[in-house]
Amino acid sequence: MEFLIKGKIYYRKEFLEGAILIKKDKIWQIFLTKEIPLNYPLIDYQDSYILPGFIDSHIHLLELGLLNIFPDLSEVTSLNDLFDIISEANKKLSAFPFLLFFNFDLEKIKEKRFPQREELDKIVDKKIVIISQKDGHTAILNTYGLIKIFNQDFFPGMELDNYRQPTGVLRGWANEFIHKYYKKYLPDDVKILAFQEAEKVIIKNGITTFCALVGEEEDNSYELLLENLSRFNTEIIIFPQIKDIEKVKSLGFKRIGGCLLIDGSLSSYTAALSVPYEDNPETKGILYFSDEELYHFFKKATEADLQIAVHAIGDEAIRQVVRVYERFLKDNNLRHRIEHCEVLDSSLIKRIKKLNLIVSCQPAFEYFWGGKGKLYEKRLGKRINCTNPYRSLLDENIILIGGSDAPITPPNPLLGIYSAVNHPNEKERINLKEAIALFTQNGAYGNFLEGSKGLIEKGYDADLVILENLPINDFKIKIKALFKKGKKIWEN
Repeated sequence: MEFLIKGKIYYRKEFLEGAILIKKDKIWQIFLTKEIPLNYPLIDYQDSYILPGFIDSHIHLLELGLLNIFPDLSEVTSLNDLFDIISEANKKLSAFPFLLFFNFDLEKIKEKRFPQREELDKIVDKKIVIISQKDGHTAILNTYGLIKIFNQDFFPGMELDNYRQPTGVLRGWANEFIHKYYKKYLPDDVKILAFQEAEKVIIKNGITTFCALVGEEEDNSYELLLENLSRFNTEIIIFPQIKDIEKVKSLGFKRIGGCLLIDGSLSSYTAALSVPYEDNPETKGILYFSDEELYHFFKKATEADLQIAVHAIGDEAIRQVVRVYERFLKDNNLRHRIEHCEVLDSSLIKRIKKLNLIVSCQPAFEYFWGGKGKLYEKRLGKRINCTNPYRSLLDENIILIGGSDAPITPPNPLLGIYSAVNHPNEKERINLKEAIALFTQNGAYGNFLEGSKGLIEKGYDADLVILENLPINDFKIKIKALFKKGKKIWEN
């Protein structure tokens, strides 16, 4: 297979008219003059832009796929609409052992409250109902679900009413238990279907390579995905979300952790902050580990030559991660990562730089929750200017890699690039080339792929995305085609 692709090529941080010669699965040669050889088949994309295939460094693959099986609540604006969706799902999804609902967004609900379990009971009383808040850190259950899953035991994070009875709203440890529960009991064929459905969405968004954060301590998703990698058209980098170092090594993985929680989320008041929440001063959030627990895990995993990634959103959680690494990490040859890393001050940024840690960021968070009157300001008040400081991080030469946290936000690098360029805090905006690098060159480096992906260079994999325009003033841009190792895997 030998052919030419012609258009505006993103070559060494410039857009240049030319053509790329592809042989088999590699970029064989780049022609930047009008003297393009005529003895090869030519695909002429005329005025379109040719970029390296996008790399998304943070996708929850199972959950993203389940959105195509179970209802997505992201556009629901009232509890009555929610109840109608649950009623319909109860009829259509009767074959499943439980009903899952994702992306409930309290900020959009006109009643400004979660549904009560008694309200859910009126719709479904003989099957478990699990509603997950958009950030994944709050869940709501019906009474049947509470009884079947918790067996009337109390878990930290269970919200109680005035009579000390569970309301059905779960945060913290109780919420984590819910996610582990449904992942443990989902049939393998449903999980594989979810993986495949997720990849369809990923491909349509111009992504050729991504990190799949999968699994729990009692969930086999990472093993299942590993066994079925040949079914997929994209390149999948698996992060097993467990702490069992010996098991991870025995399966041949080079990474561990993924979205292993150090704290929770700002939306659910569980991200660990150094000062109380602006709109809930009784709490500063949650830390899931002690320093000693983290030290033992980080040090053992590093000694086992595993790249570590952990979820830390609040400044207190990030400070704990940094503090633990400072006890033993002499260099960062394994390219350990902090996922999200949202609330930062200048001293923390300098400590991250000194450790040479990689920051795995999700710029679309600022699009959805940053800026005047939105979630970050409600939770943090004046500290809103401390969220996702991309300019400050890059000025310290910290490696930033981009992701979506899908399904929390769509797996859409164009949205991510646009959001980084148009950060609500103008002082933290980065330029287009820097933003593109988050999802190409930097993403490759953050995943030890810098010799084969992330750039349009001779000898690199022919992973290419063709764009009608650039995401500067808008991210709703037509993706014309996607090539993975020279093979067209999608076309619009």
